[in-house]
Amino acid sequence: MRDKKKTNREVANSLVMVLQFGINVIVPIFLCMAVGIVLSKVTSSHSDMYIIGGILIGIVAAFNGAYRSVKGYLKNEESPGQRARRLEEEAKNQSEEKHD
Repeated sequence: MRDKKKTNREVANSLVMVLQFGINVIVPIFLCMAVGIVLSKVTSSHSDMYIIGGILIGIVAAFNGAYRSVKGYLKNEESPGQRARRLEEEAKNQSEEKHD
């Protein structure tokens, strides 16, 4: 029962991370594009340079936000080597407890 709750929690955390990743990518791109459209209309420019610039700035901001989000999530995860060492120590402690 406890393992099932832990698995459900891990699945929920993974789903939240994927949704957050999507939001971190889409929102900056659309916001910067909207600013580019507004600047293009305000300056009465028939050029799409403001829009293209806004999209490019939005892409850079999106990747920066996504990188920080994933970096923070992965920092909380233990590496396979750390997990193996932890499991070895737990097995060693359990075998010592059985002998006592």
